[in-house]
Amino acid sequence: MAENKQAFFNKLADGWDACDTVPEWKYRKIASEALLNPRHKILDAGCGTGVLIPYILEAAGKESPVFAVDYSQKMIENLREKNFPANVQSFVMNIQKTDFDNCFFDRIIVNSCYPHFEEKPSALKELHRILKKNGILTISHPTGREHVNRLHKTHSLIEEDVIDEIPRMKEFIEPYGFKFIKGIDEPDFFLISFTK
Repeated sequence: MAENKQAFFNKLADGWDACDTVPEWKYRKIASEALLNPRHKILDAGCGTGVLIPYILEAAGKESPVFAVDYSQKMIENLREKNFPANVQSFVMNIQKTDFDNCFFDRIIVNSCYPHFEEKPSALKELHRILKKNGILTISHPTGREHVNRLHKTHSLIEEDVIDEIPRMKEFIEPYGFKFIKGIDEPDFFLISFTK
């Protein structure tokens, strides 16, 4: 199944940016909610073509170390064509098992991809492993939970990749070592954050 989804997202990669209708203020809101600063090592997990990276750099500082990870080779290829500065490093990698050291990141942002994680328990264990103590994990969907769930229902491969309501996500995620910070579930914006 994972390989089928990789192929699915590889096919979507070339048109990904053209289909991005998210207004800039929503990306800025995600970066703001992640409480970024120049001292942080930041992971953009499931980064796609890097649509969030300009706003991460804007919020954290243009020289902040940003690590962008996606399991779609084509998404990463398209990200690299954007010629981000050298402090933005990109990797084709599955978030369930990364090559990063323990407690490596101050901030991890999972934008518009959490429902697609094949094995959420494995992914959450790995995110916990690589996040520093008192670091922040932010999971966001800037088009809103209901919109994402409706959209995913139109594709058989991802129809079960849905975002739960905040209380259910909190109940599911906290046992993996995370502590709930806040949740925003508005009609056109979703965000939930945790600390370690």
